[in-house]
Amino acid sequence: MPKEMAETNIAIFDTRAEALAALRQLRREGVPSSSITVMSSEPLHLEDDSAPKSRIAGFAIGGGLIGAAFALLLTVWTSRQVGLVTGGMPIASPWTIGIIVFELTALGAILATLGRMIHEAGLLRRGASTDYDAAVATGKVVVVFPTKDQTADQRE
Repeated sequence: MPKEMAETNIAIFDTRAEALAALRQLRREGVPSSSITVMSSEPLHLEDDSAPKSRIAGFAIGGGLIGAAFALLLTVWTSRQVGLVTGGMPIASPWTIGIIVFELTALGAILATLGRMIHEAGLLRRGASTDYDAAVATGKVVVVFPTKDQTADQRE
């Protein structure tokens, strides 16, 4: 049987407390947390331990290490390509190499953090609903959740 397009309900709440009460009620009714989307103009912290933890810190460290490795390769390759006769002395001192390594380490960490943040925030997702723009802009909380038929299908 072909899968039908998921139908969703959009609920708009005036206060944070109303939205949290509705979320608790949805969870009591068996709606999985992964199928509920909460949108707000300010951060809305939920009491949900099952929410996935951010992996931004690991990506920042990895980006920094990649940036440092690239900087070392860049400085070594550049100094060998210059071809100046220096009597055995390095073309660039360790201090100048250190500056380049430091800056490219920071750049790698920043770019990796930015990329992971965009991914975790879901800013590049396609087909996002646009029915809530005015409500979120005026400070209301929007909760999007599947219909009861869709929720029953997800549990099976």
